Amino acid sequence: MAARPVVSGVTEPKQQRSRDSFAKVCAAVLELLHERGTGQFSLAEVSARAEVSIGSIYGRVTGKAELLRAVQSQEFDRLDLETAERVSVAGAGAPDFARATTAIVTAYAELLRENRDMLSPFFLLGVEDAALLERGRRSGDAGQEVFLGALVAAAEEHGVDVSADRARWAFEVFYSLCVRYLGLGVAATASPHDAYGWRELLDRLAHTVVLMTAPE
Repeated sequence: MAARPVVSGVTEPKQQRSRDSFAKVCAAVLELLHERGTGQFSLAEVSARAEVSIGSIYGRVTGKAELLRAVQSQEFDRLDLETAERVSVAGAGAPDFARATTAIVTAYAELLRENRDMLSPFFLLGVEDAALLERGRRSGDAGQEVFLGALVAAAEEHGVDVSADRARWAFEVFYSLCVRYLGLGVAATASPHDAYGWRELLDRLAHTVVLMTAPE
């Protein structure tokens, strides 16, 4: 008999009704993460929000930590797929390397911005939970490789010589500045603040990446 799928240690139930109930639980967790900006909520609150009994939740997970890991795995799998789909082709067909880079930077940054309310609490939770931190790092590494692959492809398309080391360092600078601007890892009560508007930031980041990848 084939084993049932497992997501972050949580076995997928056979019955559709059970799958639907757990989907409601995961959706409730995401709503609470978005509202609080942290993981500071109880399983009782999740139960009430999802209209699923505490007993049913404990029938699927051992506790809140395992539930958070399951939700993170689900959401980060989705984000990894979206990153691969959107960023990998973002620079294709651009008239020059600079505009291809702008498209790649914009695609990646917009994904981070769109998912800020989901990502930020997990940045904070990863400080205390090694499993959450490791899953986040895997997703970050995967996104970096997609970004670099798109950048190298754009460089080849436009005859620009971009070294792997320069491209990787340019990503690190871009990612760090973008995360800082969006306030990832900051509770919802501490709104991100920056002197630049979003569009100006993207233009500056793209220009920085182009300069950092330019051959000496």
